[in-house]
Parts: sequence; C-alpha cells; structure tokens
Amino acid sequence: MFTTVSVLAQQGQPPVAAPGGGTLGTTNTLYTIPEAGQGSAANDPTAEQLAASSEAQAIIANARRIAGAELKEEVDRFCTWNATANVPPGGSNEVVQVFDNIYYATTGAVGAWIIKTSAGIILWDTLNSEDEAKTIIEAGMRKFSMNPSDIRVIIIGHHHRDHTGGLEYFQRMYNPTIYVGKLDWDVLVTGSGARLRRGEDARDGQKVTLGDTTITLFLLPGHTPGSVSGIFAGKYQGRMVNILNLTASRFSTYASLAPFQRIFDEAKRAKVESVVQVHPEINMLKTATITALRSYPPAGPHPMLFAPEKAARYMDVELECGKARIAANKTELDRVRGPEYYRTPDPPDTVGPAPRGGGRGRARGAQ
Repeated sequence: MFTTVSVLAQQGQPPVAAPGGGTLGTTNTLYTIPEAGQGSAANDPTAEQLAASSEAQAIIANARRIAGAELKEEVDRFCTWNATANVPPGGSNEVVQVFDNIYYATTGAVGAWIIKTSAGIILWDTLNSEDEAKTIIEAGMRKFSMNPSDIRVIIIGHHHRDHTGGLEYFQRMYNPTIYVGKLDWDVLVTGSGARLRRGEDARDGQKVTLGDTTITLFLLPGHTPGSVSGIFAGKYQGRMVNILNLTASRFSTYASLAPFQRIFDEAKRAKVESVVQVHPEINMLKTATITALRSYPPAGPHPMLFAPEKAARYMDVELECGKARIAANKTELDRVRGPEYYRTPDPPDTVGPAPRGGGRGRARGAQ
C-alpha cells in the first residue's frame, strides 16, 4: 500500500522510537540479504564458475538476444561475475543542470541530485564530506540561483560515507526531513562519532511530496540492508520524464534478485526514460553525459533520455545478468538454505535436548 507523506507537516518532529523502545532495527529478513556465496566476493560466483555454468551461459545468451547491438556494451559489463562496477576517479567537482527542475552535483566519482520544487529543495545524497557539501552542493546551488536554506527534504540511498558525508552538516544547518532505510539509520546514528538525529524511516512504496513534486521510494536491500531507490520526474521541453534512480546495480542472490525484479517492473510501468544512480558510468548516467550538460539545454537529443522501450530492455539485460550470476553460484546459495535456515531456535532458557531429526527442543516442564 502506498503512503503519501506531507513533509512540510513533519518539519521539526522528533525521531520516532522503534517498537519496544529504542531506535535500533532488527535483522529482519525483509531488510537483509541472508545468503552467502563462495566466490571471489560476497554472494558472487567466481569468474570460473560463471564460465563453467551451462545454465548461466544460456541466460547470458538470452541477455545478448535482448540487448542486440545497441546494448552489447551493457551485456559485456553486467554479465560478469561482479557486474564490473567501475567507479571513475574524482577530481572534477561541478554542478550541472540536467532538467528544468533537476541538477547534479558531482566529484566525478559520486554525485547528489538537487531537485527544485515549488516549496523548496529535495536533496538525494550529500557527497563525501561537510567540505564537499559546502564547496560543491551549496556553491552549485547558488550558481543556479538556489538558496541552500531552502533544503526541506533529504533522501539517502544508503549509509556509505560517499552518500552521507555531508548529511550531519545539512541537518545541523537546515533541519530538513531526512529519509533513510530503517537498518541504515541504525548504522548512521550508532557509528563512531555520529552526531546525527534519527529522522524518518523510508518505507517501500512511500510517496514523498514537497510542493509540486513527488518521489516514490522503494526499498532495495542488498548493497546495504536499508538501501533505498526511487522514481522521480524531470521537466524537459514542456513534458515530464520519469527517471529510475537506483542505489546500486549489483545483485547475486535469490533474496537480492526479488527487489530488483520488483523495482524494474515498477519502472517499466512508469515508462522511465533513464536508469541512473549517483555514481556515473555504472548505469545510463555517463561522464560524457555530464560534459554534454555543461551547456543547458543540451544541443541535440538529451544525453540522459532514451525511449522507454530501450530503458526497459536495459533493465531486462541487467536482470538477466544477475540471474546468470545466481545460476553460476546455485550450489552454494542452495546449501545455505538447508533445514536450519528455516528453523527458529527456542529461547536459551527453555531449550531441552534436541530430538533426533533437528526438530524443536521441548520446553522445560512441557508434557
């Protein structure tokens, strides 16, 4: 069920305590990815396993059929043991206008979306540090005649430092409403030296509205337990264009596959015209895109917009490549889902000798 939240009504509200007291979440499997593989990285097959799996290679062949010549580069990149997520080096600090209402602040290696609405600014991610928040995001906003004090909402894709480095500064300066996945909040508010006040837990399907702009959030656990992605709209040449903003693009387990299947289905329904994330080069936002947008509006076709049919095929290719990694590592992924995976242990003070067959122990005093 989708929930619409008026963020203006929440300004200044204290953090909401977790059920049962405190602010910490749990390791509920709705939010975590339980399987672990045996490959060269967590949950991934080895390159040798991928090459040797006939099932995986059949899936990759289907990905190539879907891709055709137009998306060949994407198959070559995504259909590898680790999806070849190469982040470019930083050092090219700038802010460019992407659409009439959306701007991109970047170090060259990571970025943040600045979304201008009729009631203030929505910021998606905050770069690496307070210094970058000031010298890149705020300076870029002023360059485009926006006032940083109008930041009303911040959405965080996941808790890693390159996405949250400026968050404490923005909270201290402007007190915006902040949305983070529940379990990622746990990391942020309990981390070493953390000075963040807990804000709102991002919920799956939640619609965050500020003025004339609505962003739909989706939980996308895998990269971190509380990763969040979303669909937002840009205004360009008199029309609205929907964009899928991912928090990551790598998935290699049964549990991590399902959220990607779901979010890609939602994106196809929304007829998104691009699949991006704040890191350039991994999805359809490229370093060359940023260069082309230094002059706005760009000359010729918009470099970040594609036909919905191409965006849909792009997502299908990425999905097939994830399925191929899972197929190549199937033996190990299936092994961890043995009988004990489904067994809920008895509390320690009520456990008697375990009966043969691995069933539940009898509580003391039970008849």
